[in-house]
Amino acid sequence: MTMYEYYAVIEKMKEEGDKDYSYIVDFPDLENVFTDGESLQDAIVQAEDVLALMLTVFEDNGDVIPAPSSVEQLKDIVNQGASLVLIEVDTEEYRKAV
Repeated sequence: MTMYEYYAVIEKMKEEGDKDYSYIVDFPDLENVFTDGESLQDAIVQAEDVLALMLTVFEDNGDVIPAPSSVEQLKDIVNQGASLVLIEVDTEEYRKAV
């Protein structure tokens, strides 16, 4: 079992002229790892998927996987209205599922 835990910043967004909200997800510790969702629940599911995918690619390529930051280290970068959500993935289980 290869478990990873990273905080995602999830922010509720509303496009101009759109009556519905969407949720933008970013992983501050991982460059160019982001996704979105139509609801908060969907955003979390998409965050789990993209995190597992990218960490699997890092493992396969032999890349150094950055150490995750603590909530204390990240709390100052979170915009008002955004949330830090701990996302946990198991890359071995992800490999079995895809």
